[in-house]
Amino acid sequence: MPAKDTTPVSLKSLIAELDNEFDVLSGREDLVRWAVTEDNCHWINPTFLKQKTGLMIVGVGKVHAVRTSVFVTDRVVEQLSDQRPSLLLTHHQFNYFEDERGLQPISGEQIQKLAKQGHSLYVSHAPLDTHPIYGSSLALAEEVGVKQTGRFYDYFGAPTAVVGEVGEQTLQDFAEHVRKSLLRPKIDVMQERPHVRTIAVVAGGGDLPDVLQEAYDLGADTMLLGTLENRWGIRGVQIAHQEFLQLNKKLKLNLIGGSHYNTERLAMVKVVRLFEGMGVPCEFCEDEELLRAP
Repeated sequence: MPAKDTTPVSLKSLIAELDNEFDVLSGREDLVRWAVTEDNCHWINPTFLKQKTGLMIVGVGKVHAVRTSVFVTDRVVEQLSDQRPSLLLTHHQFNYFEDERGLQPISGEQIQKLAKQGHSLYVSHAPLDTHPIYGSSLALAEEVGVKQTGRFYDYFGAPTAVVGEVGEQTLQDFAEHVRKSLLRPKIDVMQERPHVRTIAVVAGGGDLPDVLQEAYDLGADTMLLGTLENRWGIRGVQIAHQEFLQLNKKLKLNLIGGSHYNTERLAMVKVVRLFEGMGVPCEFCEDEELLRAP
């Protein structure tokens, strides 16, 4: 944990730095629609409702550290339950479950636990996914050794995915390398070709037909994505997932699924460096249950 004798820093100044770093005022994405509910609306920052992203929950005016997370799960909230006021930078403004529930709004109970300790919550979704340094697919490609040759798939005005090369090898060897790199007990693999060389990397979800088509058009033989087995109980999501799988029967790319959480956690580990460069103590809040979820 960050040292307990650190000098508190201004929440306002931190937010100004983040708003600039992630271009919040561009209004690229609306995070309010699915995140704000009758249960939690009393605690939501009015500026968040206007900007649709950024500082979602306002705690005390000075913080002792920054924490980062992929989701705001009960395990992450529990880690902060005995800590002095901090800023939690999360990639998703949701709780998360690796089953049919998928993404769920942060509950009023979770927010109350954060508020009790004076914590604040800041959300950066698409701006982090597409960030030129801390982007989620960039961080994933770096971790598994894919040498970037380009970026693709426009996501709220900027490319989010990566295409690149690895030394030619069998799919089995590359998939096992990915599994170890992501600290997964297992990964999902669908083989269509014996070898891999040109890899499309899409952290998080990625199981969309248009993403797959763009990857194929760029010459990828393999796609590393977050969600190859989609368990969410949402009809529209499942329809898109089936269309993705159906299209791949034609395109025949190898598919490797590393889980939503594990493919995005690398970016939230990497973004710790941003705060270290500011001289602000920062650490990543791991969710061990999601990290090793089957």
